[in-house]
Amino acid sequence: MRERLVTAERGLAHPEAARAGSDAVLALLADAPATEVAARRSRLARAIAQFDAATIATTHQFCQQMLAGLGVAGDGDRDATFVESIDDVVAEVVDDFYVRKYGARGVGTPAFSRAEALALARRAVHDGQARLEPRDAEPGSAAHVRHRFATAVRAEVARRKRVRRIYTYDDMLTRLADALADPARGAAARLRHRFRVVLVDEFQDTDPVQWHILRQSFHGSTTLVLIGDPKQAIYAFRGADVVSYLDATDAADHHATLSRNWRSDAVLLEALDTVFNAPRSATRGSPCTPWSPPTRAAGCARPGRHAAAAARGVPGRAAQGPAPRPRRRRPGPRARGARRGGRHRRAARERRHRRRGADRTR
Repeated sequence: MRERLVTAERGLAHPEAARAGSDAVLALLADAPATEVAARRSRLARAIAQFDAATIATTHQFCQQMLAGLGVAGDGDRDATFVESIDDVVAEVVDDFYVRKYGARGVGTPAFSRAEALALARRAVHDGQARLEPRDAEPGSAAHVRHRFATAVRAEVARRKRVRRIYTYDDMLTRLADALADPARGAAARLRHRFRVVLVDEFQDTDPVQWHILRQSFHGSTTLVLIGDPKQAIYAFRGADVVSYLDATDAADHHATLSRNWRSDAVLLEALDTVFNAPRSATRGSPCTPWSPPTRAAGCARPGRHAAAAARGVPGRAAQGPAPRPRRRRPGPRARGARRGGRHRRAARERRHRRRGADRTR
């Protein structure tokens, strides 16, 4: 990106050449009055000088940085420790609640097993943005008990995380969302004042909480550019929801679509079609030549060099007739040592027998 900015700034130094060149973007920038072209070049130079000051981060990193910058208004804990998994905390809360409810005598048969309780708790905690249902279940029913249990576990896990001063990826999002939802903190106004332009790439992989943060912070007051393709939404297993993309599309006041695919060309697509349409026996080196593993040639103990040569149709020893009689392998140092050791032992036994015979004759 920096290189593109540099080449554009240098190209606008000669507007006539830029308009006549093959660079469509540069020609578009140069197609204006001289004063406007000079202003555009000045903005490009300023962008290059301030390039390293731009905030480039993932959504989670952005939320963490904003929480740290908001201070007490962001409800962040600088001394808290980030953890990737809180399965141990969830299992601990489930055990405590399950024993408390069903551990006493005379409580009857539990509404669900401990394994079911753990699975229910994990779904409720790991997808914290989901609404727990059914909220209007009949009191005393299995659905009512499960709903109360999931609600209690979710609240208790959140409490213990704060007590132990740990946080997860989801906490980065929810804590910033809570700060933005409170007008008294003024978090949204501070974010709008800090950023004049916000670009979000791969927006189709955002979840409702992330879209809520972007909408509360920048929509309607800051230039917000959302870039995405709903056909590439692949992170539903991590909470991403293409519905958020569709909602943002409805809320946008301007839409633009790329009419040309810049990621590939006809030659690449034809090559890929050839690879994927080739039979399974296609060669590893070329998608058009059949390939099969070397076969064992007659007279060879194993498909070695000569067998492979025969299988390829290359004249070799295996292709000329039966393989010659294999030569006797020369023993290695260990085998020679073992043989020498055997001869020494036999000689020692013979000497002992001779000495014993000599003693008897005396």
